Order: sequence, then C-alpha cells, then structure tokens
Amino acid sequence: IYTSCPDVCPLHAEKIAEVQTMVNSTPMKDRVVFISITTDPRKDTPDALKAYGPTHGLDPANWLFLTTAPDQPEDTIRKLAEAFGHKFTLTNDGYQMHGIVTHVIDREGRWRANFHGLNFQPINLVTFVNALTNNIERPHHEQDEGWLAKLKNLL
Repeated sequence: IYTSCPDVCPLHAEKIAEVQTMVNSTPMKDRVVFISITTDPRKDTPDALKAYGPTHGLDPANWLFLTTAPDQPEDTIRKLAEAFGHKFTLTNDGYQMHGIVTHVIDREGRWRANFHGLNFQPINLVTFVNALTNNIERPHHEQDEGWLAKLKNLL
C-alpha cells in the first residue's frame, strides 16, 4: 500500500478489513496477523501508517504496517515488493501505477496463495486461512498433478 494512493489501495484496505473482521470473530484471531507493507516509505511514516488503519476499518490488534527504518536505503521496500513479484512505476505526478495482490503466507513463512485484485469474496480468503490455521490441507510436500496433466488424462 501507499497511504496517498487515490485509487485502489483504500478499496483494498477496506476489503481486507472485511476479511479481518471475519477472522477476528473466530479463534483464528490469535493465530493470524495481517501485514501491510508501504511502497512509499518517504511519505508513509509510522505516524501516517498508524492513522491509515483506523480510517479504513483495520484493527491494530493483529494488523501491522511496515516501512523502512530511517537508516535503511529507500529501495529496501522496492526490493521486497519485487521479491514478491510486484512491479510499480512512479508517474510524473508522484503517484504509483501498481496492481493489487493479497499474499497468504503460512506460519513457516511459506508463500501459500495469492488473491489478485478486488474481485474475490472475503469468505474465500477466510476459508483458505482457516484451513491453514487448522492444518486442514494436503501436506506441503505433496505435489498436485496440475490442471494440464488432468486435462491430458481426460483426452
């Protein structure tokens, strides 16, 4: 996110606030942490990020906002974003062109899923997270044969 985004960041925050409300009404509240990472550390100071959460319905009890420390290079966040496959471009008027992706990372730090854009139902993300928090899933080491193999088996 970046707090001065005039476009999808506020909508995304509000969508995830719906997910957080659902999660926090269950025992998962104590096992799930939501993290937003700013892509504009120059403007998104800790105080700016702290004010952003409540404005968009985010509960600070299990929501963290990350930015770079003053002694870190500014491109630290950009490198982190790129490691997760994010690309964003600064426009001439100071805004960022970017997409929206919600990443799900399990307790072992493994990247488990992406929910792209805003067109997903919050309950789908909550159901996925519930499966992870309750170990209702196939062990990570098992490989699914994939959709292409399934298609070939049908032919």
